Amino acid sequence: MTKTIATDFVRSDREYSQLLRAIEQSKNARTPLPTLVSGLCEGATDAVYASLLKDLRRTDKRTALLIFPEEKECVRMRSFLKRQGLEVGFYVGRDLTFYNITASHEYEHERLKVLSGILDGKYDAIVTTPDAALSYTIPPERLISANTVIEYGKTTIEPSELAVRLISAGYVRVEMVDAPGQFALRGGIFDIYPAVARFTDIDGNSTMETAPFRIELFGDEIDRMEIFDVETQRMTVTLDKVEFSPAREILLGENGREELRGAISSWFAKSKDARAMEEMTAEIAAIDAGAELNFLDKYLTLIYPERICLLNYFARQSSVFLRGTAAIYDRIKAAEWHLNQTVEELLAGGTIAPKYTDYSKGADLLDLFLDGCATVHFNSLGQGMSGKKMGAMFTFRTKHMVSYSENVELLCEDIESYRRGGYKIYLVAENEAAAKNICGILCERGISALVESDNGEFSAEDLPKNTLLVGWKNQVKGYELTTPKIAVLSTVPENREGAYTASSKLKRKKKKKNGTETILSYNDLEVGDFVVHEIHGIGQYMGIENLKVDGVSRDYINIRYAGSDRLFLPTDKLDMVSKYIGAHSDDGLVKLSKFGGGEWNRAKSRAKAAVKDIAKDLIKLYAERERRPGYAFPPDDDLQADFEAAFEYDETDGQLAAIEDIKEDMMRSTPMDRLLCGDVGFGKTEVAMRAAYKAVLGGKQVAILVPTTILALQHFQTLTSRMRPFSVNVDMISRFRTPKQQAHSLRKLKRGETDIIVGTHRLIGKDIEFKDLGLLIVDEEQRFGVTQKEKLKQMAGNIDVLTLTATPIPRTLNMAMGGIRDISVLDEAPGDRLPVQTYVLEYDELILIEAMRRELRRGGQIFYLYNFVESIDSCAAKIAKAIPEARITVAHGKM
Repeated sequence: MTKTIATDFVRSDREYSQLLRAIEQSKNARTPLPTLVSGLCEGATDAVYASLLKDLRRTDKRTALLIFPEEKECVRMRSFLKRQGLEVGFYVGRDLTFYNITASHEYEHERLKVLSGILDGKYDAIVTTPDAALSYTIPPERLISANTVIEYGKTTIEPSELAVRLISAGYVRVEMVDAPGQFALRGGIFDIYPAVARFTDIDGNSTMETAPFRIELFGDEIDRMEIFDVETQRMTVTLDKVEFSPAREILLGENGREELRGAISSWFAKSKDARAMEEMTAEIAAIDAGAELNFLDKYLTLIYPERICLLNYFARQSSVFLRGTAAIYDRIKAAEWHLNQTVEELLAGGTIAPKYTDYSKGADLLDLFLDGCATVHFNSLGQGMSGKKMGAMFTFRTKHMVSYSENVELLCEDIESYRRGGYKIYLVAENEAAAKNICGILCERGISALVESDNGEFSAEDLPKNTLLVGWKNQVKGYELTTPKIAVLSTVPENREGAYTASSKLKRKKKKKNGTETILSYNDLEVGDFVVHEIHGIGQYMGIENLKVDGVSRDYINIRYAGSDRLFLPTDKLDMVSKYIGAHSDDGLVKLSKFGGGEWNRAKSRAKAAVKDIAKDLIKLYAERERRPGYAFPPDDDLQADFEAAFEYDETDGQLAAIEDIKEDMMRSTPMDRLLCGDVGFGKTEVAMRAAYKAVLGGKQVAILVPTTILALQHFQTLTSRMRPFSVNVDMISRFRTPKQQAHSLRKLKRGETDIIVGTHRLIGKDIEFKDLGLLIVDEEQRFGVTQKEKLKQMAGNIDVLTLTATPIPRTLNMAMGGIRDISVLDEAPGDRLPVQTYVLEYDELILIEAMRRELRRGGQIFYLYNFVESIDSCAAKIAKAIPEARITVAHGKM
């Protein structure tokens, strides 16, 4: 296998060697227990996966199974592991078809390729999602019996018999083959395009791939057998032997058509639904005519009563890795919900019979399967492992390293720091030219570096400490191993295609799009995304399929709706589709629209009516705000000047202009309604604090509304630190406060003892009373609903309003451009602005404090997300005691 130093570094960690030993022991145990691994950042997890698969493969040739909660993670991991020299297949999910329509079988062929590869021992590992692994498929025995072997000099062929065998294996006869799953017979020439085949050439070299081959017959003997090119029809490789799989996953046996016809006829006699009877009549006609049957998914358990899924292809005590256990089981739950919804719709419409509604195994089978395997759960903090007995637990100490693609100064600083600490350093460049360029830059700054040559003279074991090795062949995300003192750094942009991201589930040729559309290209969609068609409503994007309609072949966007309804939309009509961003878009529990009826039209009518009502209320509200006089704040005084002089940085021109505009608005008798727009880190908070202090000097209270408790805590700590020298009382109300603390805060607010209050949606509660509110500041406006924001304005009366946002919503931006609301823009970053550094590490006091001190030396501020809300105060106190001079925000949450 390929030697990859960037991933082999993890073998230097003692935890890795113990983890490998535990997995090997588990594989030999009678009742293996699962292993839990935590503390790995993304780059380190990738490296551990690659190293484990290589090390386990040396002693055990069984294929490993890797389960992820998302398809895009499967694609990324497959691409990464292939770059490490491993043979990896991606088992994609089933797309059930309940109607006799012609569609592409590309995903089906991909699954057959994986299943055949597992039986053939081709793969080191298979990556998949849990719902794909649990869905029913062809049993191994049937797949083996449906394989066809043709060997030069040994196999005699009777063309009509081979044609019958191919048709029973799911192949379609055509005039000329141009896609997998087809065959053509012209005189003594047989062209076959298998879904997947093992080709052996005349020199004995064997490969497993998808390619068409041609057999030239002399009587019933093979005269010549070669792979050929579809475009040129030229022969390319002379073959000695071909073994190829069936073209379809669901195959009818010897008497399968008669059994299927009998089952349909029996159901036909009982059904009273007109639409179902029409479908069954067409199905029986297709069976009698000997035509291709595309509706067999409907009768899956009739054809395969064994109820076999991917897990049945793996032997007991195989290696199984799960990444994000809780998310995996959440995906199973969502998939089961969707399947149940579909089945209910199909049963209601009479499309399927109740006895054939089983299409997938449940989570209980996954649990049973994992209990018999050497299972490793890669989780951050043991999520999803409650109640499970563990065989071993391993905690790595790693840190995620961001890309240094545009920050040479920070790269040099970190390299020097690592060298002083005695680290082995490997720097990943984008290509060979970039590697040599980086070495030149580093040498100019007094940092010696070596470029990894083609012969790979260094290994992870013999790379000397304090040595910087620059390479480009191993595109990995940066990570740091704290204990063995190893740092893998990267200058490759993290969004660079081919480096860290994957575009789609399967590679396909796509057309260019002209113009700007709701969805700019197919790359913006991933299989499983929920979309909204302007006419047909909410559906689920299932990929792109090539269909032949009236003899014309073209690409269509496949959108699944409720029940078995499908919409095949031409790709040039993509502008009619937009991504769904409504309720449950993140957990998959979205109710799909149904074709026919008026459900979607009624939903649109209700939405339009609601928009009209809100618009009327807004017009009335803004008209009332213009009519009623507001409070005119006094001009600046010495206290305001002292507060602004205490700001330790130089203001940008944009900040100064925004501050001046806001002050002028506040000093008018007309209520202010201004939008302050600026990117993250451009200084919106300081502008807002100056407005807040001006309001306090004017004898008014200030309310700051934020969308999350973490942001509320951050603003509260910033305001407290900034306002303390000027005797301003700042308070906070959120779920971080106990009910008793909240009640006390509300009493102080009502009495006027609180000058500025920061809060989440809790500020909109009916029990909130201000003594004299004068200014409302809304941060991250796009994360609030319209009614939530306007409710606080209505409750507080004719007050000044300042809205902060980095991404204004269209309604707000339209109002600003239309003159209903004023707008100020911060378009200039502050000088010496530091990039945001993100670290992921297990909680260890010494490592944590050292990381924070290092960041503070850079001049940065620290925001620490802490997982355990019960001990958050203790954690904050320890950090404050160790680094008393620093302002560090400690909050409960996850990245």
